[in-house]
Parts: sequence; structure tokens; C-alpha cells
Amino acid sequence: MPKLAALSFVGTDASGDYPKVVPWQPKRSGDYGRDCAAGRSYYVELHNLMLLENNPTFLARVISAQVAGGVWEGVEIGFTQAMAERLLAAEAKAQSLAA
Repeated sequence: MPKLAALSFVGTDASGDYPKVVPWQPKRSGDYGRDCAAGRSYYVELHNLMLLENNPTFLARVISAQVAGGVWEGVEIGFTQAMAERLLAAEAKAQSLAA
């Protein structure tokens, strides 16, 4: 997953024999507003990569890592808010094209 590993919120676990991609290792400031903004920008990064690579499975890796992490704070909230907004915008565009 070297392409996914290039995103700013993805980390690397080098504790074993081989480095492993950690799909969700965001930087947190502790400030809710800043963390929401960071989460939104993380989603934009991921969205752009998925479009560039035509690979939506990157999203599943990130969401799975978020769930496994067990944290629901500003970064995750901003990420999912940005995702929801993009989904609604895409649906609105599809409906307007169909009309």
C-alpha cells in the first residue's frame, strides 16, 4: 500500500520484521475546531487519492482503522463530515443530471 502510506494521516508500524502501514494515525492538536479542520483535510487527501487511483478500497482501510482505534473525536468527526458532504453533493449532482 505505498500510495496510501504517502497520505499525511497514515503512519508506519516498524516494530516487526517488516514495516506495516497504519491507515489511521492522525495528528491531534487537542483543539476541537482545529482537529475537525484537520479531519476534513485528511478526507480530501484520501478522496483525491481514491479518484487518482480509481480505488475506493482505500476508504475501507481507513474506516476500519478508525473503528479499531476506538476514538471518536474532532479529527474523526471532521473526516466523516467531509465525507458526508461529498456524498450529498455527488447525489445532488447525479439527480440534477438525471432531471
